[in-house]
Amino acid sequence: MWWPSLLKYYSQTDGVSWLEEYKARHNAGLEAQRIVASFSKRFFSEHVPCDGFSDIETLGCPSHFFEDELMCILNMEGRKGLTWKYYAKKILYFLRQQNILKNLKEYLQRPTDRQSFLEGAVLIDQYCNPLSDICLKSVEAQVNDITDKVRKVLRTKNPRHPSLASKAGEVLIPEVELQRQVLDAMNCVLYEQLKYKGNELDYYNSLNSYIHQVLIRRTGIPISLSVLYLTIARQLGVKLEPVNFPSHFLLRWCQGKEGSADIFDYTYIDAFGKGKQLTVKECEYLIGHHVTEEFYGVVTSKEVLQRMVGNLLNLGKRESTDQSYQLLRDSLDLYLAMYPDNVQHLMLQARLYFHLGIWPEKRQPKPPACDQGDSPLPRD
Repeated sequence: MWWPSLLKYYSQTDGVSWLEEYKARHNAGLEAQRIVASFSKRFFSEHVPCDGFSDIETLGCPSHFFEDELMCILNMEGRKGLTWKYYAKKILYFLRQQNILKNLKEYLQRPTDRQSFLEGAVLIDQYCNPLSDICLKSVEAQVNDITDKVRKVLRTKNPRHPSLASKAGEVLIPEVELQRQVLDAMNCVLYEQLKYKGNELDYYNSLNSYIHQVLIRRTGIPISLSVLYLTIARQLGVKLEPVNFPSHFLLRWCQGKEGSADIFDYTYIDAFGKGKQLTVKECEYLIGHHVTEEFYGVVTSKEVLQRMVGNLLNLGKRESTDQSYQLLRDSLDLYLAMYPDNVQHLMLQARLYFHLGIWPEKRQPKPPACDQGDSPLPRD
């Protein structure tokens, strides 16, 4: 029983009956052992059918106690209990994904101004890596460290800069020149000091899409680097907006009247290209063809997540390996959590389940009025 890992579920100010908590933990442990033992008797194929997890969906005990017992099984010494470990890992994978999916749905129901791009990226990361120790607070702390480094550079350039006095993200800076100083300092820290860069050599590696891996490896694809870039800028008082640009995700920075509909009132920022600032014409050179004005428009946080998930979905389709199939399953789950009635992706999920020998849950999708399922282009 790993009580230190459970302390985060308790408040220091609340009175806790530790005897009752111990009883609850003990009973949860017995329930977890019963379910793991039943899995080893009932399922012999690699993939557990969807209804195989029905007992877990109706747990009569606190899920964190149940999860703690699964961790105890996984941490058994050596080669002891390998079959139990195998199924405990599958159950833990499912249990954590269900909790993350609930968090994602709650996130999507919030007003758009309360949907942090960084939090959305973390939720996708967590869902695709449920056995990894990824939490929003840890990612935010790493981003805050980078922001502090930017402030130090900014202080040497302009000791009276308003970003140094204000708390993170509380005040937006109206003066374009002061905003430019922030972006210059960001580029200095991210690309010169910390050596962040776009991953040209291994572009189609799924690690490039996971924000915690972007922070560890200091490389990524346009959309993941853009989420990091705009988050830091916002903490320093500069508003950048994600742009619906095809093939290569960009940010835009307003040089004219706030909220202007004129695409020429904006400078476009390529976080993948070391923060390079582009004109409309240079954006077209980036992808090699002309695009209409609609592709310079702002996208919502949900649409950003759709493109991130679309990238992972495309990666899952590239190879016929167990790892690719798992990525395809996870990305389809995420896509359908956002667009549950998308017929194209429901059919793809059904084909995948049939291929893997999994009986899917019965679903009765409603045909949508219009198809939201155009797959984003892979190079994002």
